[in-house]
Amino acid sequence: MKKYFVVITTFPEKKTAEKVCKILIKEKLAACCQISDSISSFYWWKGKIEKSREWLCLFKTEKSALKKLKKRLKSLHPYEVPEIVCLEIKDIDNDYAQWINGVIKND
Repeated sequence: MKKYFVVITTFPEKKTAEKVCKILIKEKLAACCQISDSISSFYWWKGKIEKSREWLCLFKTEKSALKKLKKRLKSLHPYEVPEIVCLEIKDIDNDYAQWINGVIKND
């Protein structure tokens, strides 16, 4: 059985999030991307606590594309150290999994 993942990241602007989502979908590294409304993020950066408005993105992909998706996402991302978190999906609807299979580019 194939393995599926949700890749999480954030962007500083909605426009940037949309641009990157479209690229990764066009390149068939992600089957879909969801962009949330803006969120407030608090984090340590360079010795102090920061607060930023960000847009949360969730990419759906399969293991065969995961490494390329992460590399491409990092190359497109505006942050010096972007959040790129990959969560393996332990349970997925078969029809949804088949849809992902039909979208993701398999080399």
